[in-house]
Amino acid sequence: MLLGDDGFGPMVVEMFRCYYECGPNVEVLDLGTPGLDIAPYLYDRDLVILVDAVHADASPGTLGVFCEDELTHHRARPHLTGHDPGIQESLAHLQLAGHAPTELLVVGMVPEQCEFGEDISPHILIGAHAALETIAGILNEHGIDCRSRHSPMQPNLWWLPRVSNLPVSTLQ
Repeated sequence: MLLGDDGFGPMVVEMFRCYYECGPNVEVLDLGTPGLDIAPYLYDRDLVILVDAVHADASPGTLGVFCEDELTHHRARPHLTGHDPGIQESLAHLQLAGHAPTELLVVGMVPEQCEFGEDISPHILIGAHAALETIAGILNEHGIDCRSRHSPMQPNLWWLPRVSNLPVSTLQ
C-alpha cells in the first residue's frame, strides 16, 4: 500500500493509460519511486510529464503544472524526499552530457495526508480527473495526438481498496 495521497501519481498514470490513447511516440509508464535509475527515461526526450504528489504552497487537492525550473528552485517538490535526488541529479547529469529532455513538466497535486496505510483522500480522487484532462491538454498543445478512448479499459488500481472494484463509468 502507498502512503495515502502519494498514490496520486500511480493512480493518474494508470487512469490515463486506460482512458486515453496517444500516438506511438508516447510512452505511459509507472516508474514507481525512481532514483537515479530514472535517467534512461529522460534521455534525449522532447517532452517528459511526471505525475506526482507535490509539496507546494497551496491547499490540499490543488492541481498544478510545474516546469523544471520550479523543481530545481524548490517551488514544487515531489512529495517523497526520495524522489528529489533521483530526478534532480539525473537531470543535472543529462544536462552536462547534452542529453536532457527538451521540456520536463510535473503535473502535481498537493496531498492532504501521506501516512502509511491511509487511503487516498477524496480531494485527490476528485482531482485525478482534472489531472487527466491537463495531461491530455499538454500533449495536444505540443502537437501530440491524444484523445479519449471510445471504450475505456478498466484501470488496475489494486492498491486502492476504495476504488479498485468500481466499474470504469464510476471512475470517469
